[in-house]
This record gives sequence, structure tokens and C-alpha cells, in this order.
Amino acid sequence: MQSFNKGLDKFQAYLEKWISPIAARMGQSVLLTSIKEGMISTLPFLILGSLFSIITSFPYTPWTTWLAKQGFTEFLNLPYQFTMNTLGIIVAFFTARAYAKAKQSDTAVLPVLAVVVMFILAPLHSFNVNKVATLFIGFENIGVKGLFMALLVALMVGSAYVHIIKANWTIKMPDGVPSTISESFKSLVPVIIISTVALVIRYLFSLTSFGDLNTAIYSMLQMPLMKIGTSPWAIALVVLLNSLFFFFGIHSLAINSIVMPVLYALDFQNLAAYKLGHAIPNIVTWRFFYMTSKIGGTGCALGLVIFLAFFAKSKQFKTLGRISLPAVIFNTDEPVIFGMPIALNPIMFIPFVLAPLVSFGLSYGATVVGWVKPVIGLALPEQTPVILTGLLQSGPAFAILQVIVIIITSLIYLPFARIADKQALANEQQDK
Repeated sequence: MQSFNKGLDKFQAYLEKWISPIAARMGQSVLLTSIKEGMISTLPFLILGSLFSIITSFPYTPWTTWLAKQGFTEFLNLPYQFTMNTLGIIVAFFTARAYAKAKQSDTAVLPVLAVVVMFILAPLHSFNVNKVATLFIGFENIGVKGLFMALLVALMVGSAYVHIIKANWTIKMPDGVPSTISESFKSLVPVIIISTVALVIRYLFSLTSFGDLNTAIYSMLQMPLMKIGTSPWAIALVVLLNSLFFFFGIHSLAINSIVMPVLYALDFQNLAAYKLGHAIPNIVTWRFFYMTSKIGGTGCALGLVIFLAFFAKSKQFKTLGRISLPAVIFNTDEPVIFGMPIALNPIMFIPFVLAPLVSFGLSYGATVVGWVKPVIGLALPEQTPVILTGLLQSGPAFAILQVIVIIITSLIYLPFARIADKQALANEQQDK
């Protein structure tokens, strides 16, 4: 054990030598700092949405059936709908506010302007109520799928607003006018200019086959991925891209929506074969992909959260770990991804990318050699906890494999988590 600790300390020292300076330089970037602080500020809303998602999707059929019969599901889904499905709006607001603080600009008008621009860029839909057209904005452009656009909007609006103010393109009121009125007129010109530019952008994209900016972003991301197949190597690439995209704040829906239909069909084949008593034909299916590469969510973050909750020395990470653990057990790791944060945090990049690849590779290899049975393709909720998924989809051997994978991914995260925890602890001690 002592030799292991010495080796871990040497590896940690090596990481601190090379990664910490990079992290320090990135920490001086106003753009990256604004994104980081903006994402951290969303934590209360992410936890709220995660909590009610667990309540309504708890993997116990009598419970979910009872909720539906009583008519509670619809109401209990509202906190999730108005947090996760409006995450783009929330992130745009807090990121723009963080940028305004960093640039010592208006922290009231600028974040609201970023939200207004998000709404301007979001396409309107309509439906008829008593033959009267009613307009609405769909969640698809302002929710998790709109996260990348939200970051882009917040930073571009923030930069434009600050530059316009510094260029004195403002309306100056005479002395004696109340400060509230004076500040409102000061922001009038940049608000009009930026909103008009947003309108022009929306109009230009409405002339394209994409229809809107957010669809264009996702379509351009999807184009290089269209030839991805369902071989283990191809799905390993999907696992890699899931982590890479989420690390940079882009939700993995852009990738997974491409392979999901095919992988779902393979699940259905497995389930049909199982019911007929035939051999299970497919190893890599959607359920296999999800229960091996998302143990605790994207990045296989369960092991990391266990370390934070029970072994972190800083109050910040210990508290975050304990708050996030219930959600992560049910494969919802946004609280720790944006609350630690893992996103855009160079210290956490390597384990966040490596852990799910190792988990997927070990699980695939164990299935190929016959140590565990292929998954049968039960349509379990994606919030079903690890180990339980192994038992239900394959049997006790797979559940044991998942325990082993949790231990291995925990060890992958350990040296990097210790570095982050050490830095957080040092910051806490300085603040005392």
C-alpha cells in the first residue's frame, strides 16, 4: 500500500508540474472564466431538475404507475421541464453576468440582453386553439441542446455590449437625472444594436435549409459523424466524442441522436431473441453503450463523486460530492460536471475522457470472452442505477463487472481529483 501511495504521489507531482501551469494560464482567460462561473451558477437549478427527474423516473414500476394514475407525474415533471429544458437560457444569463463582472460592466442589463437574444434566435412554432394561431418557443433550442449556442450568445453579446459602451455609443442624460434612469438610457443604444444584429442573423438563417442558428450548429457537428457505424471501434469513438463534447459544454445529444436509432434496433433484436430462448445476437446495443460508458453519467463520474463525497479535504468539493451523489447514482452528473466544474477544467480532461473508454472497452472484452452475458435489451429508464442494470440486463456476473469498473474508474480519477481538491483546499485556507 505504501508503494502504491508513493507511486500515486509521484504521478500527482508530475501532473501538477505540467497541468497546473496550463490550468493557471487558462484561469486568466476572461472567456473561460466566464463560462466556468456561469456553469457553476446553474448548479441549484441542475440539482432541482435532477431531483425531480429521479422522483418521476425511479426504476420501480409500481411507483411510476401510481404517480401516473394519481395525475402527479405531469406536475412533478415541471421542475425538470423548466430547468433542464431551459438550461440554455439559464446558462446564457449567468455566463453573460460573469462576463459583465469580469469586465466591470452592467451586471443587470447585459445578462437579460443575452436571454433576449437567445429568444430572438429561437424559431417560433404555432398551433391552433379554437382556430386561432398561438405562437410558442420549443424547448429544443433553449434547453440542453441549445447549451453551446447559449455560451456563444453570452460571450458575443457580452463582448459587443462592452465594446459599444467603451466606444461611448450611448445616450448621456444631464446631471441631476436619477442614476436608475441614466443607466437605463446608457444601455439603450447597445441593446438596440445587438438585438437588431440578432434579428438579421435569424433572418439570414431562416433563408437556409437549416432554418435557425442552433439547427445549423448541430447539423454541422453531425455531418462528420454520419458514417459512424455500430462496430465496437465506432461506438468507442462515440464514447470519446460524448466526453469531448460535454467537456466543451456541448451536449452529447448531437452525437447520440445519430447512433441511437440503430442501437435501439439492436436492443429490440436482443430482446426478441431472449423471449424466444435464442442466443443473444448483439453485444453493442444502446443499453450496453449506456450502462458501460455512462456509469454515473457522461465520463463515468460515479467514482469521482464517491471520492469527493467521502475523501475530499476541501469543504467545497466534499459538499458538492454529497449533494451530487444521489443524482449521480441515477446517472445524472450535470451537477458535478458544471458544479466542480469538469467542463473546461484542464485538470479533469484526461480522466473524463479516459474513464468511459476504459469502462466500455473492459465491458466489451468481458462479453466477447464470455465472462458476462450480452445484455438482453430491456427498455429500462436511463436513470436506472448501475449494478441494478447489470443484474436486470445480464445477470450477477455483469453486476460484479460493474463494481470492478467503478473501482477502476475511481482510480483513474483519483490523482486528478486530488490535485483539484488540493487547490480548492488551498483557496479555502487563503480566504480564512
